[in-house]
Amino acid sequence: MDVILCAGLTAVESLVANNLPGRPTGPVSGQVALALFLAQYLAVKYYRIFLYHKYFSPLRHIPGPTNNHFLFGQAINFLKAETPTTLYVKWMREHPDAPFIRYLTWGNTEVLVPVNLNAHREVLQFQCYSLQKPTWFLRIVKEVAGHGLILMEGEEHKAHRKMLGGSFSLKNIRKLEPIFQEKAKDICRYFNQCIRENDNKTGFIDCTTTFSKAILDIMGQAILGVNLDYVKPDEDKAEDSAQTNGKALKKGCSFHEAYDVFFSPKAMGKVLLFANGFIPTRWLPLQANREFLFAMDWLNDVLRNLIRDRYREVSAATAAGKYESKDSRDLVTFVVEESMPGGVAEGIGENEFLGHLLEFMAAGHDTSANMLSWSLYVMALNPDIQDELRAELSTLSSNPTYNELDRLPYLEAFSKEVLRIYSPSTTYHRETNTDIVVEGVHIPKGTLVDLCPSVTLLNPAIWGDDVDEFDPQRWNRWHNKNTQKK
Repeated sequence: MDVILCAGLTAVESLVANNLPGRPTGPVSGQVALALFLAQYLAVKYYRIFLYHKYFSPLRHIPGPTNNHFLFGQAINFLKAETPTTLYVKWMREHPDAPFIRYLTWGNTEVLVPVNLNAHREVLQFQCYSLQKPTWFLRIVKEVAGHGLILMEGEEHKAHRKMLGGSFSLKNIRKLEPIFQEKAKDICRYFNQCIRENDNKTGFIDCTTTFSKAILDIMGQAILGVNLDYVKPDEDKAEDSAQTNGKALKKGCSFHEAYDVFFSPKAMGKVLLFANGFIPTRWLPLQANREFLFAMDWLNDVLRNLIRDRYREVSAATAAGKYESKDSRDLVTFVVEESMPGGVAEGIGENEFLGHLLEFMAAGHDTSANMLSWSLYVMALNPDIQDELRAELSTLSSNPTYNELDRLPYLEAFSKEVLRIYSPSTTYHRETNTDIVVEGVHIPKGTLVDLCPSVTLLNPAIWGDDVDEFDPQRWNRWHNKNTQKK
């Protein structure tokens, strides 16, 4: 934008200079025009980087950190921080009641972080469509997530949310109960296998890897209708593992390996992933790029072929009068059925369909795997919590139903507390697409906004002075307190 602005100014100035009275005839030389352009461009950049945020920005009075690098703001401190949320939580503790915190990042660009509940409510609910994903974020995430519901904006987002809403209703989720039960048993059998392969007393697992594979197993069936069997013990694996209706998936990679390239890249992979949000880097002939592009091509090919195969199967069976809708439908089948004339997903395009699958598979399995890994970590550090969970679970039947699990208050409280202390998601990035006012703060169009769940989940103004303590009972106390008020 600044380049276009300065080029336009240079053109206007050259035109005016050419028509000045008394000036020798002939156009302004290229050297003079270039000098004008560079002088103006550097002046604009100096203003934006060094002057605007200090003296002219309407956000300059919002509290925030002051230990900024003269050029990179807090960017270097983020790289040095213990976790991605460390600085957000630190700033929130310094200003727990403020509506926003302002910090500076690369080139002293201003970023706002909502702090109190009212600011979050405005940004996430009442004015959510006044903010959009910033361009750099889309460039990074679209490489693995395509163009689906999570990255859509405005009316398109509303339309596709309505299309997919039915598949995530409680009624449809409960239809997947047999899948959850089967995969839970697979995980237990896998743990037993690890114990047998060690000393028949104890076993070792990599929590994040194991649970990532386990969640992909669940999502393979619940979303794609595919048996992946990543954690099923070898002796129990069926012949149709990694197949859908008898058709094997494309060889050369797996869902776990492909997503591992994106979520757990090596050092060079991390640099390329971040840099690609600002300048194209995927053309560089580097091994990290080759691995990434191969994995993403594999994901796109497998999911696109799966969509086309399912359309052909449903269409052929429907035409022959032999198609029957299953009670336990996977997401692909649900969307294919609902895309028929009269369905809620009628008119959905293949690229949008593909984008939804890419996003749900990527975002869903990583966050769930992290939550389960932190749960085991908490239980390992707190044997008393582990004992209380075991005591409550011992009251269940050997094959518990959803209704039985729904009546376990301590398990529910424990799960909520894990999500509170160890939020699976670190930050959401947004940018205002119009001028808005939140909590009396005028936020100009184009302002970056970072939403960090831990800012509310670890805020002592909300949870009290024991906010950092892992205490599942706080949820039961909160429930009882609110029940008494009613």
